Amino acid sequence: MSILAAFFETNHVVISFVYPLTFFLMGFGILLKNTVHSHFYLAKSLYYLALFGILHGIADWGVAFIPLQKSYLNASQIYVLESIQFIINAISFFFLFYFGMHLLIQTKKWDRKFLFIPMFVLLVWFSHFIFLEPIFVDEKNQDWWFAISDIWARYLLAFPGGAISSYALFLQKRQFQSFGVPSMTRILYLAMGSVASYALAGGLIVPYAPVLPAILFNSDLFFHTTGIPIELFRGLSAFLMAFFILKILKVFDLEYQNYFYQAEKTKAVVEERSKIARDLHDGMIQSIYATGLQLERVRNMLLTDNKENKIEQSAIELQVIVKRLNDLIREIRGYIKKLKMPVNQEATMKEEIKRLIEEMDIKHELQILFQYDFQGEDPPLSQTVQIYYIVKEALSNVLRHANASKVMISVQGNRKKYEVEIEDNGTGMGNIEGYIEKEEPEFFRQGIKNMRFRAQSIGGSLIISSVKGVGTRLTLQVKNEGRMENGQEDQIAASG
Repeated sequence: MSILAAFFETNHVVISFVYPLTFFLMGFGILLKNTVHSHFYLAKSLYYLALFGILHGIADWGVAFIPLQKSYLNASQIYVLESIQFIINAISFFFLFYFGMHLLIQTKKWDRKFLFIPMFVLLVWFSHFIFLEPIFVDEKNQDWWFAISDIWARYLLAFPGGAISSYALFLQKRQFQSFGVPSMTRILYLAMGSVASYALAGGLIVPYAPVLPAILFNSDLFFHTTGIPIELFRGLSAFLMAFFILKILKVFDLEYQNYFYQAEKTKAVVEERSKIARDLHDGMIQSIYATGLQLERVRNMLLTDNKENKIEQSAIELQVIVKRLNDLIREIRGYIKKLKMPVNQEATMKEEIKRLIEEMDIKHELQILFQYDFQGEDPPLSQTVQIYYIVKEALSNVLRHANASKVMISVQGNRKKYEVEIEDNGTGMGNIEGYIEKEEPEFFRQGIKNMRFRAQSIGGSLIISSVKGVGTRLTLQVKNEGRMENGQEDQIAASG
């Protein structure tokens, strides 16, 4: 007996508890995940995979706990418990089969009648288990009957269920790739591989029995060929399957983040449009309407019979109208400038950052520390505008992605050279450039690009450093020596 086989023999009870626990936790974890509003095909099928995990865990726990009942239960009662265990195990394999078919039908847009296939197979197995039992089973061959029944449950339900589920998971790659998170696609492939390995270890390689294909492929042959007990391979595939399936659930969190990001963006656009509409209606449109009434009065004056007396008066009226139109043009220009300028032109950079923190109203979610050590006159207003947006985007990213409890905002330097730093104590991202390009959704990458563009627009540079498990630091460095000496100032960029 090999060392591995001896280990399994010695720790049989422990393994018989841990192995089903893996499946049970997988199923329980899936059920806890809210996927109701997800657009992924996988979300609509995971419920059946959860049932497989929970039921398979319960059935396999019977291997460890039913023998403990033999001390106070008679043989017939133990036989009933073992029969229930094998039936639950077969039903768990049915849900694995049903999960694969359900996901495949959704992805391929097939007729839902194909869902009757796993139901029919379960019915065939169950009818044989129930109706043939009185014919073939007596007190001497109960173990043989259970072994044969378990083998056929694995052949008819577990193996095709695992194979179809693996293929159906592979077909999800297009949806995952279009979502724009490569790490989730890689996890999908690993989940697919682990399900396929379970189909082989749990569905095809069974104990030796005088039936095909158990004569050709069985656990004894596998052990003599590889030197590894099939229980080890089955347990490893079960662990990997549970691990990667639970990891893949993160895609639904990212989907919800994207959904809320787009909802917030849409809400902001709608609110801004409503504000613009109100301002235009209450101010400029009313002015234009009043000007139109004046022009109408001038026209009526010119249409009267006594035109000579009215021409001079009309000229005076037209001068008033021209002045009003010029005032209206200046008002429109000022309004457009105000739309481009999110900050109060009279406020300092320190006041604007404080106002931003108050407006975002996130103090209940993050402890925000603000340190301001800027010497002398404030930077140009155009730079304050871009700093306002960079700090706003950085705080939003910390809130959405960093899982941080504290963030520090510091400003130091003078008008010629200064730094703005935002540092959090969140999860961090390790290799920041590779992480942004490969791991994060498009809406997060766009935010980074926007901040860098704003930094470049004021002649600055944006440096992002991150340590996994420690946090992320974003530093904006601006040098104004050259532009100040030449009397140049950055143009005010649109807020976008």
